[in-house]
Amino acid sequence: MATATTKPATLEDFLRAEAAAPEGTRLALIDGEIVEWGASMTTRNSRHSTGMARIAQVLNNWLDQHPEIEGVIAGGEARCRLSRDPERVVGLDVAYFVGPEHVSAACFGNQFEGPPVIAIEILSGSDTHEDVVDRIRVFFESGVKQVWIVDVELRRVTVNRPDGEAQIFTARHELTAEPELPGFRVPVESLFPKLPN
Repeated sequence: MATATTKPATLEDFLRAEAAAPEGTRLALIDGEIVEWGASMTTRNSRHSTGMARIAQVLNNWLDQHPEIEGVIAGGEARCRLSRDPERVVGLDVAYFVGPEHVSAACFGNQFEGPPVIAIEILSGSDTHEDVVDRIRVFFESGVKQVWIVDVELRRVTVNRPDGEAQIFTARHELTAEPELPGFRVPVESLFPKLPN
């Protein structure tokens, strides 16, 4: 869903489009164009929403153990202005931000300004390979240090880095995220709901 404009769309244009869009439409502002950003839906399936909550919980637990880090974990389509030139505004499933300005935004702001250190996307059934690759590209061009692609169905996390390196962590592995998350080490299985016996 791109808007036809003669000049690049601004944050204000994006906010108006977001307010006018049908409920559940997931929009982003990428390089001055308002586009659909991943799956549009009014609700998330239980695996997606549970995975999102578990990942945020695990990251918050890690952050609580590091009071020297002034950071914040955001989730649930958190609005983030990745960059101003080009203008890029997206919603994030889960993200890790560092710095007092981000902590302040979490308490008082309408959006996060600047890229997160880590952006986490949880795959939906309607995500295509091209969608995922394009999102990773946008994140890295905006300065994100790691992009996690979480596949709840396969119970695995792919950690992507700007240099093109990708690590796949399956349920039997421990997930690490050095150097951005010093000392972070959790069983991948802990990121997902427990399977019934």
